[in-house]
Amino acid sequence: MLRNLALLVMAATSLIAQTAQGPVGIRQHYKPGDTLRYTVTFDRDPNFDNVSIYFAAGEVPPDQSGLTNSFGVGRSKKTGPGKFEVEGEIPSNAASGTYRLSSVQTRIAPNGAKNYDASDFHETVEVDNGARYEFPPLKSVVPK
Repeated sequence: MLRNLALLVMAATSLIAQTAQGPVGIRQHYKPGDTLRYTVTFDRDPNFDNVSIYFAAGEVPPDQSGLTNSFGVGRSKKTGPGKFEVEGEIPSNAASGTYRLSSVQTRIAPNGAKNYDASDFHETVEVDNGARYEFPPLKSVVPK
C-alpha cells in the first residue's frame, strides 16, 4: 500500500511539472504592492497609446470600510502586432477579496478612449490585505 501511495505521489508530481501548472482549483493570492502582469491581444494592429485593465470585487469587508473594491493597472508596452503587455501593482487600499477582470480601457492621443467589457474572460485575482479600519459612527454635524 505504501508503494502504491508513493507511485501516486510521483505520478501527480510529474504531471504538475509537465504541465507547469498547479492543481486545478487553487488560486494564487496576492498582497497590496504585488505586481500583476497580463498580455492583452486585439484583432488587427491598433495603434493604442495605452492599455489598462480593471478589476472589481463584491462588497468591501466591514472591517475594511476605508478601502476600495476596484483597481486598475496600466503600465503598457506594445510587444507585437495587436499585442500589449500590461502590468502594475495592486494598490495599498485594495480590500481583501476576489477581484474579477471587468474591463480593458484603451487610449489614443489626444482624447480618444474606449472601454471593452472583459468580464467574459473570467480572470480573477485573490487579494489578501491585512489592513483593518474601524471608523467610529458619526455623532453630529452642527452649524455654528
